Amino acid sequence: MMDWFKNKFYKVNSYLDQKYPDFEAMFSESGENKIGLSLNKVLFKVLSLAVLSAGLLLLINLTLITFTDRGGVFGDFLGGVLNPILTFFTLFGLIATIVIQRQELRLARHEYEKTADALSTQAIETTFFNILDLHHKIVDNLKVDLEELTYRSEAENALKGITASIINSQLGINVSSRRSKVEGRAVFEEILAFLSVEAKTPEDALDRYKNIQKHHNHILGHYFRNLYQALKVIDGYEENKLTYQEKRKYSSILRAQLSTKELALLFVNCLEGVSDSGQFRNLLVEFQMLEHLPIQKNKNGYSLAGSKTAIASEDMLLQYKEKKNIGISLTKYYGGAFGTNGGVPYNLRPTKSSQSAADASVD
Repeated sequence: MMDWFKNKFYKVNSYLDQKYPDFEAMFSESGENKIGLSLNKVLFKVLSLAVLSAGLLLLINLTLITFTDRGGVFGDFLGGVLNPILTFFTLFGLIATIVIQRQELRLARHEYEKTADALSTQAIETTFFNILDLHHKIVDNLKVDLEELTYRSEAENALKGITASIINSQLGINVSSRRSKVEGRAVFEEILAFLSVEAKTPEDALDRYKNIQKHHNHILGHYFRNLYQALKVIDGYEENKLTYQEKRKYSSILRAQLSTKELALLFVNCLEGVSDSGQFRNLLVEFQMLEHLPIQKNKNGYSLAGSKTAIASEDMLLQYKEKKNIGISLTKYYGGAFGTNGGVPYNLRPTKSSQSAADASVD
């Protein structure tokens, strides 16, 4: 007899397992990642067994009423246990409600996370493309006076003026009309050509560029600062906001905006001792920003982006092979608004007169 009941129990359990997916579909959307299905399955089986038991008891009662005279006794028994059975159903109805609410809360949380991720991505893209737009505006507004870049003494300027006057009067050629002012993206080509002129070694070209940065920083200074901040913004996002692959995607889009002449000047600008302590160059290494820079070896070094002479040496190229280990610098924390500006003396102290005036104003 026990084997018969056991066999029937296994068959009923197998049947309930087959019907369970239909029950689960009532509480979950298709394609969702289901959590806690074991609890739902237990609930389904208990409810099913309760319904089957109630139906079996009712069938037994009807059978006894119809074919025997013991239906009244069984009816009294059924009435005595009916109230606990209904209470049992109420309890599981409450459990079913809790399960449904849990499913709805999980789905709502999932939708909220998707919305938050979408808004975060949108904010990142908006920031990035605003930076790109600013980059193009800066390039369009670049200006350089080639005469301004070349240092001449007063005697040389006077001699140049006399020579131009002679050529104008004798040959009828207006030398002064030759284009000396350049705007927009052509600025990079002209400055690269300026670095190559009369530069016998890459070090000579580097010195000429340092002179531009020192005395004419208004030409390209803001351009490179904006480019540095763009890479810094991309690199600054945490991994859970922007993966490394996504950072490479954005940096590649930024790199695609740069001409080969821009890449050549970017190379020179981030060499040791030119712009900063290596932070900018480390970002170039991190995102391989110089991948499409044309480099060609010649007898004095390497020409960049078709420069007429060598403006890079092997030592310079080696600086971009790996990141520089930059220690913590506390200088900027003591420089106030000037940061690491070397033009401001580090050990400034208030004079006695200014200190007395400050004390008087406090009083």
